[in-house]
Amino acid sequence: MQEYFESIKGNHAALRQFFTAMPKGGDVHNHLTGSAYAETYFELAASKGMFVNPETGRLYAKKPVDIETIRLSKDMDDLHNYRMALIDKWSIRNFQPYKYPLGPDEYFFGTFGLLSALTGDVKNLAYLMHELKVRAVKENVQYLEVMATSPGVPTDCCLGAEYAKLDKRLKDCVKSGTYGEDLQKVFNEILDLFYKNADTVVGTYIDFIHKLDELSNELESHLRDVDTNKVVCRYQGYSSCGSEPLKVFAQLYVVHKACVQDEGKLLTGCNIVAAENGEKSMLYYRLHMEMFARLAREFPTVNTSLHAGELTLGLGRPEHLTYHIGQAVNTAWVRRIGHGVDLPFEQDSDALLQTMAESPVPVEINLTSNEFILGVKDSEHPVALYHKAGVPVILCTDDPGILRTSLTEQYTLAVLRYGFSYEEIKSFVLNSITYAFLVDDDKTELIKKVNDLLAEFERKISIHHLEPDVSGSEN
Repeated sequence: MQEYFESIKGNHAALRQFFTAMPKGGDVHNHLTGSAYAETYFELAASKGMFVNPETGRLYAKKPVDIETIRLSKDMDDLHNYRMALIDKWSIRNFQPYKYPLGPDEYFFGTFGLLSALTGDVKNLAYLMHELKVRAVKENVQYLEVMATSPGVPTDCCLGAEYAKLDKRLKDCVKSGTYGEDLQKVFNEILDLFYKNADTVVGTYIDFIHKLDELSNELESHLRDVDTNKVVCRYQGYSSCGSEPLKVFAQLYVVHKACVQDEGKLLTGCNIVAAENGEKSMLYYRLHMEMFARLAREFPTVNTSLHAGELTLGLGRPEHLTYHIGQAVNTAWVRRIGHGVDLPFEQDSDALLQTMAESPVPVEINLTSNEFILGVKDSEHPVALYHKAGVPVILCTDDPGILRTSLTEQYTLAVLRYGFSYEEIKSFVLNSITYAFLVDDDKTELIKKVNDLLAEFERKISIHHLEPDVSGSEN
């Protein structure tokens, strides 16, 4: 097998053929609303007669009074041209930097807002989720771990009349750089109120996730031979690091409590998302890590994965590239990190790599995402540093719909750019299940399934691509 694999390493088409057929285990870092393709969004918006501003690409459920829009439908005039133009606006297809002076990162993160009129409804999200499951079946992916949605919390964040006082005290801790006993006292008061007031929000969130998954399996596929129940699917909840601190803490609490109450059925992890170089993301980064650390003490069985180190030179001041991964690993006590691109700039990065290898704390690698959003690829990307240090590597897609990519292509790029061997690639596949946020029985069963599928894949490769033994041996 290795000899054949070496013979196709430099052939893009041959690698795509190989990885299309290869069981790839799981995709454990993907955002639901960024994973569905723009074509799907157009179909859904047109079926609902939604309105769109053709200049910006922003969708509206109802016709706005002061904004020029057109109504989408399947029989609208000039359907093809509008569809093509919107696919470009809702993805990186035909992206032209000179037409978007704020840069690829702002273009990418701005896409989610254009589609938000669609993505707040559970039925619409189920339609998108169904597409992800269909694609996983056809792409030979056995497991999806999807960042689905953040929980809805009331404007007072379940704190009632205490909101303003606690908001000020929390922000005062950040201003003074106080992350010790005083911060823990504020956390104590906040958590006491969460425990008293947030149960309804927690229950509603669990119900939403279960409804999303249930509806996604009931839909009929555009590909008739696909059984979406073949894909094991679990969900991560999250908060946005661009929100106000109390909202972040409230949402993280709700997700943690919901994970415990759901007992690993569907909701199995917690994350924090959005642009890591945003104003609030930077200002409150250490505070967010302290929130995760405190919730880890409150809910020690809950799995966490953080976007950490999705930064590079030019996206912020160099000194801010020196601590994000380290704080995620050593302060927040995460189980996995996502991206990890600014590793070469981290303080004491060798010790950090050793900690990640020994713990272990796997890294979720998103090659196409990092290339477009950060401009980091080839030898600038630290994936080889992680692998050499013994940190478990997992290849993922991030937002394949917006990025117009697939898990197959991530494996292909990994080999083309970094020359990984077949055994190394196989270890990445198994890592995606070994470090998945699954309960033990489900994980054991899925590891066996993926190993069996890999053995069958290798048998077929030997039949079609390996020369038979003509040595005359009878063994």
